Amino acid sequence: MAVQTSYPGVYVQEVPSGVRTIAGVSTSTTIFIGAAVWGPVNEPVLCLNYSDFDRTFTSSVAQGDLARSVRLFFLNGGTKCYVMRVGRENDITPANNVSTSTVTLDDAGAADTLIINARYPGVLGDSVRAIVEHPPASATEFDLTLFRLVPKPSGGFAESDKQTWKGLSMDPVHPRYALKYVDYKWAVLDAPTPANVNRPAITPAGPPPVPAALTTGGDGVALATTDYDSAYITIDKEVDLFNLMVLTRNNTGATLKSLWGNASVFCQQKRAFLLMDPEDSWTTVQKATDNVVGVSTLRTGLVSDHSAVYYPKLIVNENETPVEVGPSGAIAGLMARIDSSRGVWKAPAGTEADIRGINGLEYRFSDGENGVLNPRAVNTLRIFPNGIVSWGARTMDGDDDFGSEYKYVPIRRTALFIEESLYRGLKWVVFEPNDEPLWSQIRLNVGAFMHDLFRQGAFQGATKQEAYFVKCDSETTTQNDINLGVVNVWVGFAPLKPAEFVVLYLQQMTGQIQV
Repeated sequence: MAVQTSYPGVYVQEVPSGVRTIAGVSTSTTIFIGAAVWGPVNEPVLCLNYSDFDRTFTSSVAQGDLARSVRLFFLNGGTKCYVMRVGRENDITPANNVSTSTVTLDDAGAADTLIINARYPGVLGDSVRAIVEHPPASATEFDLTLFRLVPKPSGGFAESDKQTWKGLSMDPVHPRYALKYVDYKWAVLDAPTPANVNRPAITPAGPPPVPAALTTGGDGVALATTDYDSAYITIDKEVDLFNLMVLTRNNTGATLKSLWGNASVFCQQKRAFLLMDPEDSWTTVQKATDNVVGVSTLRTGLVSDHSAVYYPKLIVNENETPVEVGPSGAIAGLMARIDSSRGVWKAPAGTEADIRGINGLEYRFSDGENGVLNPRAVNTLRIFPNGIVSWGARTMDGDDDFGSEYKYVPIRRTALFIEESLYRGLKWVVFEPNDEPLWSQIRLNVGAFMHDLFRQGAFQGATKQEAYFVKCDSETTTQNDINLGVVNVWVGFAPLKPAEFVVLYLQQMTGQIQV
């Protein structure tokens, strides 16, 4: 806007440059979805290290591989993930839902006065115990002790996480009102309706006091595909950005094979990439590539260029016992590590792509067997002298018979990175005047973003003209587009394709013949 002059003198006005820096988004934020014995149900929880996960969900693997996969994610270089415990909550049959352990304590007149609920649903909540005692110096206050009874390896039970709060009251005006004063990891307090300010009686009668046990906790029925579909709706609302998705094996419920299709569709909508575990039936190379039970069966209903499968399973050591676990969690962490050190355009495979925190592989493969799996887009994990490494970088669309432009994982993930970064970085364009000044600003800002990637080595080509282009002008946006309120931006890039096959030609040099 022009300066409004009124007196003779010098007027200063700042003019915007039109530069709006486009920041690159994260490339390795992972969402883990699976069953667990503890933690919030159908609620994504941010975890920045394994301790965050353990505090919320515990390390128990009684319901599946969720804890194992998250642990391998962080061991292999992952730094940020969301974890979602899936459970059924709204089934018309109450027994099918996850349920919360609870106990109601009465006052001396047998009227409800204090309700103790497990913090999260699940059978694990039934391990919580409560002891109420009455201090002799008060007729209205009480002492509360909460703890868990956990089984000992040698048999029997031991008390764990024991805490005691003294001088509590059920009166809301009391400085130690129990519902606000008590903060316990495994349980929360509640009051009945209507509220009762009397203190609870000694549990249940004493002396000595006998602990009150929380009961009716339940893990629900076996999970089905619809439970995961509901989880995707919640994630869409509550998680702003994720780049990789891992579905962990559950000990009961829907098999992973029935989940891949809908999961890949959701990943395509969110510009994310799905990591898949091999089927249990893949006991040989022939079965892994078989048309009836092999990799081809996984492509039914699958968005193939937004997913990749890794084979075989990993072996981890738990209590001196080897346990099989799907490789997806470790691969997600590996991708995060490679992205950080080399960039998302570097294939997460090769001698530097070693897998950490494991003890071995379910199967070992020779070069010949790898040569059968790789053309079918099965990414093989191999044992080499320098460790166990990822030795494949193909999407599920990377079968040699398909000829897909998104054959390789780094190309697809680079495209997703550019798409998401530009999607977020160009929101300022909405409702701007649609003419050449706007188009020039778009070219400036998108061009600066692409040129920065070019300088980092993300594209082919010796010059920027060979590496990428940004086009936004009267050719891409016609007058009819302007009338419809549309501005079209064309961005192209020359992707770096991994050197999957190295061919070495060796020739002897003959001695020079003197003539």
